[in-house]
Amino acid sequence: MNCRVFATLLVFVPAAGLAADSVALTLSEAVKLAIAQNRTVKLARLKVQEKQEEKSSAKADYFPRLKNESSFVHVTSLENIELPRGAFGAFPNSVVVPSHDVVIGQGDLTAETIGTSLTQPLTPLIRIRQEHRVAASVVVASREDVKKLQNQVAVKVHEAYYGILIAQLQKDAAEQDRAYANSRLMEAQQGVRDGSALNVDVLDGKAALLQSEQSVLTIDLRLADLKAELNDLLGLPLDTQLILSPVQVNTPTELSREELFKIAFETNPEITSGMETVKQAKAAVASAKSGYIPDIAVFAKQSYQNGVPFLVHNFGTFGFVMNYDVFDFGKRRSLVRQRETQLAHAQENLERLKESVAVEIEQSANKVERTRNLLQVASEVVRLRTESERVAENQLKQGVVLVSTRRAASAASYKAQADLLQAQLAYMLAQAELQQTVGRTPGE
Repeated sequence: MNCRVFATLLVFVPAAGLAADSVALTLSEAVKLAIAQNRTVKLARLKVQEKQEEKSSAKADYFPRLKNESSFVHVTSLENIELPRGAFGAFPNSVVVPSHDVVIGQGDLTAETIGTSLTQPLTPLIRIRQEHRVAASVVVASREDVKKLQNQVAVKVHEAYYGILIAQLQKDAAEQDRAYANSRLMEAQQGVRDGSALNVDVLDGKAALLQSEQSVLTIDLRLADLKAELNDLLGLPLDTQLILSPVQVNTPTELSREELFKIAFETNPEITSGMETVKQAKAAVASAKSGYIPDIAVFAKQSYQNGVPFLVHNFGTFGFVMNYDVFDFGKRRSLVRQRETQLAHAQENLERLKESVAVEIEQSANKVERTRNLLQVASEVVRLRTESERVAENQLKQGVVLVSTRRAASAASYKAQADLLQAQLAYMLAQAELQQTVGRTPGE
């Protein structure tokens, strides 16, 4: 987000619940502001952070695990070893061994054990590596989801931005049409008074005036809806007054279908996400197959005990541990087959996405060509309507035509300009949709 957009946020976005001042924006600034402030995009970015933490968690399994196990045990009774007097026999001079009864204790009723161990997995590293690959791929896929949402929001900003500009010009045309209808009504009323017109002309004039006023009100409602939608996309208060700059029609560099396909297969977020899904499925297959390998780990442990017989207070142990399911009734085999099926599904889905994007590129490119032709026609209509308005103005000055005729020419000229703007914006919107399809953010 550039400095100007950031300054716009600081100056024009007040505390929640307060009315906002007017905000002047260009289309490019609106797109950048929406990408920075849109709630849906923010949620997707938070999802990326969550997946990054999952990746870090998976990476931590590579390293040794330092663990402490402590216990405090109390038993109600112990079985002691009793050696009666003379258990080992009698010797000359009446010497017996032992000379008296001996009780050998078997520890204390209360025992404490504290053990700190360091364990490094060996063969499980195969599975850990695949799980880390899956987590890393999920992070990439979530970033592509953010990119996809950004592109969608950018296109919606284009639609709302263009819609407001078109509606504003249509409102001007409708107001001109209302002025024309009002002039016709006044002329009809004057004609009735002069006897040169009928009352039906007055009724027609009143109906035309009401219809034109209805058109103005309808356009006002559409403008209010579009402005609220754009404010929501930009993350601004809904009552923010937007001042939108006119949009210049740009003619982008023409690219062949093959070039568009190549760019899309490299940058389209849906295709990239599909590729990452294939990577995840491959890693899941390798992880499932690692289940046939015994889990072997090396460990070292330092222990302290008090109350356990025949053991010193402090002692160490080290060695290897192995865990292996000798027979699991086909669970591992079924898991491998399940993962292989998921891999086949991911690969087939990737091909479907490529075909779908190719169709969308073809449709979007055709739409760009059609709207460009419509733009040329609309430009010619504006030229003719402007000339007609000029002629009507001259004729009015000469007294050849009525004021209503001049108003009608002005209304037709405004309508032609609105149609031209609509054609221009439809052309640019088609370009934005094509950019979105190939994986680029429109308006940046």
